Amino acid sequence: MEEISREADSAEAQKYLIFMILEKRYALPSRIISEVAALEKVFPLPLVPPFVRGIINRYSIPYALVDVSLILGGDSAQGSKVIVFKEETDRLALLIDDVVDFADLPPSALMDVDQEAGAAANLVRAFFEWKGNPVFCLESDELLRHIQQEA
Repeated sequence: MEEISREADSAEAQKYLIFMILEKRYALPSRIISEVAALEKVFPLPLVPPFVRGIINRYSIPYALVDVSLILGGDSAQGSKVIVFKEETDRLALLIDDVVDFADLPPSALMDVDQEAGAAANLVRAFFEWKGNPVFCLESDELLRHIQQEA
């Protein structure tokens, strides 16, 4: 029985990109990520929420640069890298400090996050332990919904 459940878990395993923002570890499913790149020139935009830093150019395509730490209620990030979402998801790039690792995780490895209601309550619903540290899983659909509502 144990062997069967391990096989089922590995068949359902999902690859996550683990990254740092302001000394905390976060993760996103790698299937929604196009690339990780160095932050280059940011073109500011008028009349956008503070978490939208501006536009970055990736291969002549504009992407909105989002500072997730502001959405989560923290300080503004001083990141030097960006996670670029696949265009099928949206033309967004997230400001991050650095990439930590990749993790292949079965659904059973994710634990629920106890949290209070608030602006960011639905953005992090699960976490997992990675090399002795908690890693918070960002809910990409909720993040996109939040950005669209505020913009």
